[in-house]
Amino acid sequence: MQTTTHDPRTVILAMTSPTRRVAWIAIATAFLAWASPATAQDHRWFISVNGGSQATSTDFADNVVFTEFIEEGDFDAAYGIDSGVIFDIGGGVRLPFDLGIGLGFSRFDKSNDASVNARIPHPFFFDRDRAIAGSAPSLTRRENSVHVQVRWFVPTPEPVELSVFGGPTFSSVTQGLVTAVEFSQTYPFDVASFTAAASGTQTESAVGYNVGADVGFFFSRYVGIGALVRFSRASLDLVSEDSGLVSVDTGGLHAGGGLRLRF
Repeated sequence: MQTTTHDPRTVILAMTSPTRRVAWIAIATAFLAWASPATAQDHRWFISVNGGSQATSTDFADNVVFTEFIEEGDFDAAYGIDSGVIFDIGGGVRLPFDLGIGLGFSRFDKSNDASVNARIPHPFFFDRDRAIAGSAPSLTRRENSVHVQVRWFVPTPEPVELSVFGGPTFSSVTQGLVTAVEFSQTYPFDVASFTAAASGTQTESAVGYNVGADVGFFFSRYVGIGALVRFSRASLDLVSEDSGLVSVDTGGLHAGGGLRLRF
């Protein structure tokens, strides 16, 4: 079982060396551009804090083979990740020519049930599987994502500020997976009944992309409110209980709003 953390700095440090370099290069570029004496007066830091929804749901399935009564059985687990609440924080620096560079962090946390259908071998006879069905409740799904963004600030009159952006996304996903089924049976064992499902968690990282737009309305020079729409996507493989691979998509459509700061 692996663990994860909610601190975006730790997410970056946990990435592989090439992806970590991309994030740090983006930060260093923003700092050097802001510090340049020739254009420092044109640069402006921006910060956003948002609450919202990951509106996209996703499904995936797993098949696990096991041995019971010296014969192979198996079960299918079907997972449905519903939409849910996200927290998002980001910031960056505005550069010349209406360009900018930014870095964002988003967190999605959701518990979902998985439906389980299993075939249990008979203790006395070969090729006489007994079908059982049930569910595994409250399986963890957690996504921590770092979004590196190149922005273009669309020319708009004050007090509106509109930007569109895109770039790579580095995601760390923790997912609960069904590892075994428990059942009951009585003589003559022709029927078995589902009693419970055991589960564990897998954590993997992936690199994907993000695109979106952000609009702010500033009621003073430094403070405003705004809305964010972003689509991000990455795909990764989790390791199943029987050492198979389970393909999982992360991210989706994010929509939210909150505080905007600039200075």
